[in-house]
Amino acid sequence: MSRLYRTVVLLGLTAGFGWCAPAKAAGSAPGGGGLDWTLSGFATVGYAITDQPWRYQRHLDQQGTFWRDTIVGTQLDVRLSPEWSGTVQLTAAPSTRHDRRWAIEAAWAFVSWRPNNDWLLRVGKQRVPLFLNAENRDVGQTYAFARLPAEVYALSPTTDHAGVAVSRAWQGEAGELTVDAYGGRAQIANRTHTRDFGASYLPVNTDIVGLALTLRRESLTWRVGAHHAVTRRADGQPLPARYPYVNPFPGFGYFQVSNDIPGPGIGTTDRLVNDILNVGVDARLSTQWRVIAELARNVQQRTDLGANTVGGYVAVLHTLDRFTPYVSVARLQSLGKPRRMSDALLASGGQGSDPLSVAQRAAGDSIVAYDQTSLSLGASLALDPRSSVKGEWTYTRFGKRSAMVDDPPEGTVSQGGVNVLSLNYSVVF
Repeated sequence: MSRLYRTVVLLGLTAGFGWCAPAKAAGSAPGGGGLDWTLSGFATVGYAITDQPWRYQRHLDQQGTFWRDTIVGTQLDVRLSPEWSGTVQLTAAPSTRHDRRWAIEAAWAFVSWRPNNDWLLRVGKQRVPLFLNAENRDVGQTYAFARLPAEVYALSPTTDHAGVAVSRAWQGEAGELTVDAYGGRAQIANRTHTRDFGASYLPVNTDIVGLALTLRRESLTWRVGAHHAVTRRADGQPLPARYPYVNPFPGFGYFQVSNDIPGPGIGTTDRLVNDILNVGVDARLSTQWRVIAELARNVQQRTDLGANTVGGYVAVLHTLDRFTPYVSVARLQSLGKPRRMSDALLASGGQGSDPLSVAQRAAGDSIVAYDQTSLSLGASLALDPRSSVKGEWTYTRFGKRSAMVDDPPEGTVSQGGVNVLSLNYSVVF
């Protein structure tokens, strides 16, 4: 009861803040200097709990937590002239570089130049225009889901980049067509979890370029895109790319997962390459019915140990005044050599406690492999135009394994499942 009591109190305090907060603050330079600015904000307080003792999606277990979904942000928009403007968005959220720390980061920090209504140039830190809700994924009030489907939104090598983006828009009878071309670098930390050594974070630099086409009509939005990402270790060291199988004598063999283990030497690469293709559609079939679907294919190159995946979801939403229930089905699957190598390493490592078995098991756990399907039932209740309460039940079924699970010491979570209950309050102000 104490955990439930804390949940209700925190949600109540946040709701009170949302009701009392102004929609935005705005101002202009004294004396008509032409400097206009607006200050706005958003927040989501989210609580989630599972029916399993092991952790799922970094933070979730049967103890319950606010860590996964809670975020607070503020955004300053400054207009210097009709053509020039600047945007800075700061967020406070669980760190992406540590399991139990909060971080304040600049999610956006860019300068915009709009010479006319058709062209837009942005320079600085900004979102990667990959999925339908990629740019607004932190602002829970902008979509009905309690949480965007992880089976798709986890596929992006990075959510943002520091670089350049150019947009061109065309208005026509078929709707508004926008082409977004971008390129830049993200400094991120890739997380892996092994049963023997726990969670670790590897700092990497990801250079990403891409092109996205978005067609918006009154009741229909399409987005298709192609994206190319190159990832290197931040310290310049090579990355493991393949582990040779060593068979010193009949009936005994192992994978050489380290150059400290006898063998011909592990294969390495100076960079990992990912090519991502995606398509998404948001169709309003009537004033009450809406269908959203997204599909992405992440093709891994230059390694047998990376994320070679395909993921997608379909969601049906039904709006009844301020109440929007929904159902979604999502699937995420690893393909090809990474999945086969993960299976082989885990089978070779088994449950042995000797150094060779531990090393092979840890190498298998480190491969980002997925095999999971999720069913979600949820609903969003709009309290007013600026705030909403959401609830969701999700059941996820795992096949051989999933990198979203922190496997317990006794073995991989295979052919099992997890129930997740989520309760969120989202507000913009």
